[in-house]
Amino acid sequence: MLPKTKTKIVCTIGPASQLPGVIRAMLEAGMNVARLNFAHGDIATHLTTVNALREAAADMGRRLAIMGDLPGPKMRIGQLANEPITLVRDQIFSLYTTERIGDENGASLSFPDLPRAVNPGDRIFVNDGFIQLLVENVQQEQVDCRVQVGGELLSQKGVNFPGIDLGIEAFTPQDHVFLRFAAEQRLDAISQSFVQRPEDLQAVRKAAAELDYYPFLIAKIERGCAVDRLESILDEADGIMVARGDLGVEIPIEEIALVQKQLITQANLAGKPVITATHMLESMVAHNRPTRAEVTDVANAILDGTDCVMLSGETAMGQFPIESIAVMTRIAQVMEDYEHPHDVPHMLEQAHERGDISKADLISLSIYKTVAAVKPIVVVTPTLSGNTARKVCRFRPKAWIVAVSPNEATCQNLQFSYGVHQVYETERPHSWEAYVRNLLHHYGMNAGLIVMTTGHTTADTGGTNRIEIIDLLEPTSDRRLW
Repeated sequence: MLPKTKTKIVCTIGPASQLPGVIRAMLEAGMNVARLNFAHGDIATHLTTVNALREAAADMGRRLAIMGDLPGPKMRIGQLANEPITLVRDQIFSLYTTERIGDENGASLSFPDLPRAVNPGDRIFVNDGFIQLLVENVQQEQVDCRVQVGGELLSQKGVNFPGIDLGIEAFTPQDHVFLRFAAEQRLDAISQSFVQRPEDLQAVRKAAAELDYYPFLIAKIERGCAVDRLESILDEADGIMVARGDLGVEIPIEEIALVQKQLITQANLAGKPVITATHMLESMVAHNRPTRAEVTDVANAILDGTDCVMLSGETAMGQFPIESIAVMTRIAQVMEDYEHPHDVPHMLEQAHERGDISKADLISLSIYKTVAAVKPIVVVTPTLSGNTARKVCRFRPKAWIVAVSPNEATCQNLQFSYGVHQVYETERPHSWEAYVRNLLHHYGMNAGLIVMTTGHTTADTGGTNRIEIIDLLEPTSDRRLW
């Protein structure tokens, strides 16, 4: 059975969604990827969750990828004596590098090198930017700030330093601990928070390889400098996440919609999956129905070309986790039926005219043109790495892409790619055409055209260089294609 939507739905697991019965209902509603947020909860709790997720998916016969989210160097306000406190415009509020209980005059910050990273005139944002501070004086163990925009402040609220290079690595010692857990449990994917440069991802890969662990690596784009370095980050990452919470503080808020579109387009062009995240159906944390603006936001992300949409608090701690997934599913189904032009074909055509196009992109462009001309019921891509399926799915064909692979890891990684349905097959068929006919018959498809991509010889172990058009109403050929 094909999934409910081509758009993949990522759900954060938390107190509201850890029970086996809830997990099963979430899978039924359309969850494709479960996210473990390592910024919250302990190892023992996450282990219980992993076991429950895998047991539920196995019992239901559903494919589910599990992604561990490494928290990175998130700066947070320390403990306050009484909360909330209220900061008012023009008052002085100090940030201390030493541990202390905070009050209206100041609080500790989990960043010992703060005095060496900031200068008078720098801006500091607190609580997702709702509170804004201006650095006035830097001392050895404290930074005195003037409140420019006040508001209520609670303990452990996040702090952002837009445009400031803090001189710290994204991959922290705490992340090492969670990476080891992810390696022990063989989680399918890892997302690294606060990536600033490709070297941050190289550090994760090196540490994972030392654990004999090779996860699908997602770079979370939530720093302004990461937007500027996206091309080199994409070269190193397996996919990206548009993490709009911190990103919306790091860059001017009025630019977030345009930057989201640019990030999605660049990821599409590179053939790398992209997840759009944060505040997608935020009101459904407390209400069983989203706002019109939230529905439009999800719809536009899908139209822009996102592979995945992600739920955070909605499924982790909200009152309506299953309803949130159901709403996301319905929005995706409507948007996927809408014929909408994408930038990738045009951009690749321009590259072709310039003579600046890779062999893989040229082949995928040919597949796209073939699919557009014959309008098949499915596109079948036997694959070892998943690369061909990812290259084709960026064109957003109306037909499902059925990726048949002998590698279970490839099948799991393709769980992040739009419109791809994975089939794990360990035996190489004598005839791919006969195999595909039997497979589609199992799905109830007995008529129509199929576009199939393969290698050209039985010795070919990688790459795609052959396109076949098969009519299910014609007799089976016994051609051995791979």
